[in-house]
Amino acid sequence: MTFELGDIAKGLNYPDESFDLIICKKTLDIILCGASSVADARNMIRECFRLLNKDHGVLVILSSAKPEDRAVFFEQDGWSGVMNIKLPSNDDGRERKSTFAYILYKQQQRFHTKKL
Repeated sequence: MTFELGDIAKGLNYPDESFDLIICKKTLDIILCGASSVADARNMIRECFRLLNKDHGVLVILSSAKPEDRAVFFEQDGWSGVMNIKLPSNDDGRERKSTFAYILYKQQQRFHTKKL
């Protein structure tokens, strides 16, 4: 595994369909705190779509935002399905925000998915 620094909202220097899986841990949430947040968020999702393999590409986004606050970003491009999962939180007595996993499929649908 290698780690590289780049700006997903401005595009990365990889050929189309270079990856099978992209995992974004709170990346979308952080981008949406910036000055040109909505445009940058759309660019991020578009760039992930470009980078994922057309036959079996999967994008996993971990976010604190509820599905109704993120669905607008998943309706662009040609995603074949989107699944959202509310992840369980640790019950250690502290109040925490929920975390959601959004799984976007670029390939032919092989799973039962629910469009947001």
